[in-house]
Amino acid sequence: MTRRSALLLFGARLRGQPAPEFAPAMREIETAVDGVLGAAALELKSGRLAGWRSKDRFPLLEMTQLPVALHAFAQMELGEMPFRKMVSLEPGAYSPGFSPLRDRYPEGAVVTVGQLLEAAVRDNDASASDMLLELGRGPEAVRQRMARWFGEGIRVDRSLAALDAAFRLAASRERFLMDERDTAAPEALVMLLSAIEGGQLLHEASRKRMRQWLRATPHGAGRIRPELGDALVYHKSGSTAFWDGRNVCMSVAGVAELPAGRGRLALAVFLKGTERDLTQRERALATASGVLYRWFAALPEK
Repeated sequence: MTRRSALLLFGARLRGQPAPEFAPAMREIETAVDGVLGAAALELKSGRLAGWRSKDRFPLLEMTQLPVALHAFAQMELGEMPFRKMVSLEPGAYSPGFSPLRDRYPEGAVVTVGQLLEAAVRDNDASASDMLLELGRGPEAVRQRMARWFGEGIRVDRSLAALDAAFRLAASRERFLMDERDTAAPEALVMLLSAIEGGQLLHEASRKRMRQWLRATPHGAGRIRPELGDALVYHKSGSTAFWDGRNVCMSVAGVAELPAGRGRLALAVFLKGTERDLTQRERALATASGVLYRWFAALPEK
């Protein structure tokens, strides 16, 4: 069975749930932070899917490093981008966003594709992600692969450097948020996570590396762990700066263990357009993650 057919079969068995029970809780969170939430969760064993604005589009921002890394791993497994290939990082190629690589090697460096992957996935490194995007034949190649795997639910249209420039040059925050480029639907992101977890996308060695790096990331734990605690297996986060007093978007996605041996839950939460500070935004994301997790934990097993 090909990867594409495996994912199509997997997607066909997803069972959406209206989940009216947690709708009031999500509205309460939105009211508290005066922002817009998008959330989805997928129980991997049963295929039960539930969410809040789960088909709406939200900016990927640093979360774009997940599809970029998956594309790079796919190319690596096809022999197109060897894991140990040496890559020269020139100072002019660094991205303006968060980049430990740029800060560590301001005069440039020589690194491997594997080191770029680790930096992008574990460290949220914008320069590493953009270099992988360039090595992988650009955004269009990533977008086409994501479309084959997940339909149009995940779009990668620009590098993080280009996205930063677009953000700064956009006429207004509202115009930026209306642009469907470089966005994802929460339910598509949980499908991506569940496909990593289920082994449909990557060979075992690549899957092991990806999950190891996600477990080790030091970023964004406050957006999900306070509500999930030790049930959280791994996570990935994304965010951007304020614009005219409002944060454009902040997000978190992860995989958690359900109680009583029920298997695992993939979940993703986005929050956009709020004026609240970092602590309040992270609390809102964590609370929404907890709402989803507890709702699934309380469901009868199938």
